[in-house]
Amino acid sequence: MKKTYHLIGNAHLDPVWQWCVPEGLSLVKSTYRAALDRMKEYPDYIFTSACASYYKWIELSEPEMFAEIKQRYEEGRWCITGGMWVQPDCNIPSGESFARHFLYSQKYFKEKFGSIVKTGYNVDSFGHNGMLPQIMKKSGIDNYIYQRPNDTNEKPNLPKKNLHHWVSPDGSDVLAFRIPQGYCGGIKDGRWEYTDSLEQPQMVFYGVGNHGGGPSIEQLEEAEKLRKEAGKDVFIYAKTDDYFDYVNEHIGEIDIPTVAEDLQHHASGCYSANSKVKEMNRRAENDLVYAEKIDLMSSLLTDSEPKTKSIERAWESVMFNQFHDILAGCSIKPAYKDAYNAFGYASETALQVGSFGAERISWRVNTTKFLDYRPSHKRDRLWIREGEGCPMVVFNPHSFPVKAKVCFGMGWVSGVLDSDDNEIPFQIIRAPYTDGGHFMQCMFEAQLEPYGYKTFFIYKDEQNYQPKPVENEFIVTENTIENSKVKITINKHTGNIDSYFDKEFDKELGIAPVAKAIIEDDVHTDTWAHNVFDFNRDIGVFSDAKLEIVETGYLRATIKVTSTYNKSTLTQYISLWRGKKDVEVKCKLDFNEHYKIAKLAFPMSVENPEAVYSMPFGFIRKPANGEEEPAQGWIAVCEKGTNNGFALVNDSKYSFCVKGNEMRMVMARGSAYLDHYGQRSRDNEMSFLDQGEQEFEYILKPCTDDFTEIVKDSEIINMPLKLYLETHHKGQLPPVYSGLEVSAENVLVQAMKYSEDGKKIVLRTFECAGKETQAEIDLKILDVKCKFNWKPQEIKTISIDPATKEVKEILIIEG
Repeated sequence: MKKTYHLIGNAHLDPVWQWCVPEGLSLVKSTYRAALDRMKEYPDYIFTSACASYYKWIELSEPEMFAEIKQRYEEGRWCITGGMWVQPDCNIPSGESFARHFLYSQKYFKEKFGSIVKTGYNVDSFGHNGMLPQIMKKSGIDNYIYQRPNDTNEKPNLPKKNLHHWVSPDGSDVLAFRIPQGYCGGIKDGRWEYTDSLEQPQMVFYGVGNHGGGPSIEQLEEAEKLRKEAGKDVFIYAKTDDYFDYVNEHIGEIDIPTVAEDLQHHASGCYSANSKVKEMNRRAENDLVYAEKIDLMSSLLTDSEPKTKSIERAWESVMFNQFHDILAGCSIKPAYKDAYNAFGYASETALQVGSFGAERISWRVNTTKFLDYRPSHKRDRLWIREGEGCPMVVFNPHSFPVKAKVCFGMGWVSGVLDSDDNEIPFQIIRAPYTDGGHFMQCMFEAQLEPYGYKTFFIYKDEQNYQPKPVENEFIVTENTIENSKVKITINKHTGNIDSYFDKEFDKELGIAPVAKAIIEDDVHTDTWAHNVFDFNRDIGVFSDAKLEIVETGYLRATIKVTSTYNKSTLTQYISLWRGKKDVEVKCKLDFNEHYKIAKLAFPMSVENPEAVYSMPFGFIRKPANGEEEPAQGWIAVCEKGTNNGFALVNDSKYSFCVKGNEMRMVMARGSAYLDHYGQRSRDNEMSFLDQGEQEFEYILKPCTDDFTEIVKDSEIINMPLKLYLETHHKGQLPPVYSGLEVSAENVLVQAMKYSEDGKKIVLRTFECAGKETQAEIDLKILDVKCKFNWKPQEIKTISIDPATKEVKEILIIEG
């Protein structure tokens, strides 16, 4: 086999980084114009560019240029690669976000250019989660190009051969090429000389990049000279697909190693930089999934028009803002005003779609209880005028039964009943706001079947309803909370948990101090934390705690713990729930530190520990070595090779480490905006990330058997039950409804939507426990049943034709 060099002319285009969106649009246009002009001067030259959003920008702003690009594409001289909306951060987005990147982008490329993309392309992203091979393979992607991490200090166990198989936990396999010498610059900047020492066929990337540009005349002259001297069959102007086609033609002649894990670590600080953009991303992702599920339910139950296009436009905003330099927190400060607005647009769209869909259903639910009227008089109040309780309809978007808290603000409540007049225990709690005094909320525990709703009735007047007395199982002192399962003891001075005691097994679950708030030094790193792989340099702790009992009700008992460090204050509302071992904590952090990291530490009673980190649609086991790792909604520390240990579930954080038996979670990181490589030019003009107030929640709990319960807890904390106030009215829909049932606990339905052509129903499912599973899905809302087998951590996208009842597995891209 002759040694070849496939020359990939490209321009790395950051639509946002040291500039904002308008400048990004300008650089995309100028880069594409330059590429088209060079094609007229160099008849064999081929240009490569990724990202569907860039092409849509050109289509909308410069349709004449877009027509030129289509012509060059048809000629085989313009290569479209990537198959995603942007080059996103490849750790932070959810599994469904990655699915939407491929779904909408491949649909766009198919519609505009006649074919989908076959090669994934994220050359600048800061690491790559281990579920990507499966997501790509099920999106029509066979190959992948990346650059980070390197094979020296960032991931020393990477094969020295930069072409390798990359395999997901389910066995999905893509051919991956790691760019060895960068994607910006000229051919003679050491690129082809370096690759000459490598045995495998190589790609050589050239072109001016970051701020766009593409191959310059000087760089193309270098290429022409090499082609003339060595031969055009050695130095080949190529598309990315051409390289992989060449590899597959000679597959038996090439030694190609296999990597069966994630690709980390590069820029570990990007797992935590800018808490706000990451929190807004988490909210928007879950808001859109919820809204789409309820919109589908509304369409099928009430014959409403689905809001498919509104959902797609909102996802486009989310996907764009998952661009790696935005979501990773390493762009300039003004760029985040645009990002926050875009995430806000997505969540607002989801709010409208979800609320309109839910209320269209609830308006048709029979809520009469022998009454039939709506408020019409000037002084009518729903909960005073009627004597049968004010109806509320609560929705469960999940594919599994949920028993979880619901809160609403009606002030004092005397009782809660379901539609069968069963008494529902409730608790009056202090609301986080006031209305001329302490404003109260009612909290009750709603139990709902999968993908459905349930009607409850709220009573305000004790004359109409007298609740039965209930026994309170909690014992609360100034620094302890005890229920029937566990007892926690809080240190009066530090605010840490000194004891987390399991009454059932008579043993300590934690190793004091638990939930310790720590300050770590971050002055020697930059925003990205280049070449830093752990942050365990403790320089202080939150202390001087003040404890206050704030809840001692039937459902929940809570102690408020306020501690301080320097100019920062942490308030933790530490709670136990009735009959559960979980420690549920709501945090308010007022962080005012520069070049410091605030973490919470949880040393647990685990021998021979191993770390487990959630990934999009999956999880990965790693050594408990203290390295900072990205994760989604949960992590765990377990006895090696088992699922026995403890999990930490969260609603908005992504940066964690496990060292020995201790889990740590980053609360806030006070790095400077766009402090590239740090300390070179720091002065008092710097602005800092994560300053001021933020709120988040976490759950600390034991785990055994498998991770199904942990995954479900993560789903619920990130997509809670929602309630909608109703009136008394007759309706064709029953007070209680469930539209879905899955026979296996560990198979979850993440997304439910109309197909892109509007003709079918699509379910996105995944196996969450890491074991072979057969499950039956009973889609009761369509009167359709189907049975499939899932490999460990497998994603399946299922299509159902409502007219014919035909069921089949399809690609994520629905092609």
